[in-house]
Amino acid sequence: MSYRSEVIDHLVRPRCVGEVPEPDGVGESGHEACGDVARFTARIEDNVLRTVRYKVYGCAACIAAGSALAELVDGRPLLEAARVSLADLEGALGGPLPPGKEHALTLTLDALHKAIEDYWNRNVEALLADGGYAGNGAARGKTVVAAMSGGVDSAVTALLLREAGYEVAAVTFRLHDGEKGSRSCCSPDTVLFARDTAHRMGLPHFTLNLKELFNRRVMRDFVGSYAAGRTPNPCVACNAHVKFHAAAFLADRLGFHQVATGHYARIADGPSLARPEDASKDQTYVLWPMPKELLARTVFPLGDYRKSEVRRIAEARGLAVAYTPESQDICFIPDGDYRKFVRKKVATEPGEIVDGEGRTLGLHSGVVDYTIGQRKGLGIAAPTPLYVTEVRPQSRQVVVGRREDLEVTEVRVGVMNWFLDPGEASMVQVRYNSLPVPCTLRDAGDGYWVARLEQPTSRVAPGQSAVFYTADGERVVGGGIVARTGS
Repeated sequence: MSYRSEVIDHLVRPRCVGEVPEPDGVGESGHEACGDVARFTARIEDNVLRTVRYKVYGCAACIAAGSALAELVDGRPLLEAARVSLADLEGALGGPLPPGKEHALTLTLDALHKAIEDYWNRNVEALLADGGYAGNGAARGKTVVAAMSGGVDSAVTALLLREAGYEVAAVTFRLHDGEKGSRSCCSPDTVLFARDTAHRMGLPHFTLNLKELFNRRVMRDFVGSYAAGRTPNPCVACNAHVKFHAAAFLADRLGFHQVATGHYARIADGPSLARPEDASKDQTYVLWPMPKELLARTVFPLGDYRKSEVRRIAEARGLAVAYTPESQDICFIPDGDYRKFVRKKVATEPGEIVDGEGRTLGLHSGVVDYTIGQRKGLGIAAPTPLYVTEVRPQSRQVVVGRREDLEVTEVRVGVMNWFLDPGEASMVQVRYNSLPVPCTLRDAGDGYWVARLEQPTSRVAPGQSAVFYTADGERVVGGGIVARTGS
């Protein structure tokens, strides 16, 4: 195997080798197949990589790549260092590495990014505070941090912003331990793919480790809700407590002003949320908990596009994400089996399946397996279809009834977040894929509001979101969490 002279030079005269004493960030990445390991340490001051050192244990290609990368980023601003791509590193080594050694580039670049990630992670206390992090957005001009998940929507979001004249920094969040090779937004492969996508657009890319925050604010609530007989929406919780706060955190530390995601929504005066051009992709329902101060510094570029247009843009610009499949509903449950996931986290006890009169119709193995509106998996025979109408965790009872027993005309809502005056609320949407229905809204006191529906609506469960819209159904007035339903 022969190497180019540039590789030989880095082997004979390695640059920046060693360890930074008391570093601000440490990153390590390994290659399972051959056992190569790269380690980067860095001192970071005023968003500049003041000192970078590396150690590589492995083949000559990895050692040379570590030396070349350290030389490329040592002493450079973070934004410049985070823009260094696999192609840049390959160029510093005189061209492509020999076949079978390409992993050296990915491994060393990943170790550097993990060192920067570690630096951010040592400063995220504000994100763990009860109130979350909104920041002040007091920064320069057209600058934006764009969340990048590895899918087509977030990639085109960053692309449109760059083409609109923004200075864009991309960020990918590690929210949980996604499996290698999976479609999960947090799998190692997806993070690498998102980084490569950003670099191919000439954008700096960062990662933030938000596993503790995500576990505390989303996963625990998800599990606890099912154990308590409620039906949670993890996307709502993530938007409320994780994604936008984290993007604002990074924006402020980079001196950037705005944040952006690939959600299909628009920003209206108020500020408030408004439905997007593509009604079939409307995501205003899951965005209602955003604090107004965060919404005021948010950009939703896809609000003016249809999904088909977004894919055409990606294809026309040569983005590899153009035909990536849609993401699954719950990012931390790749197989979609939420019952199995919850059962691993909580102890379950058997109980009775009863009708509305309290008569026992059957037995179940745990209330976590049931949610209001469920028809399948009841395990009981009846002359007419039965649906779960109530879950009673205290008595371990699951109540079933007819389809019409699911209909409600009144919804009690708490944990409110308002964008506009509540008096403007004329419509309410109680499920992600449902249509809004006319309602009248009154303040019930103690932080609760009661929506009286003008037409019966079914499958409304405690724990779900109720989102209120203006009379035309286009603008979000505010939203909250369903506490109780009635007829």
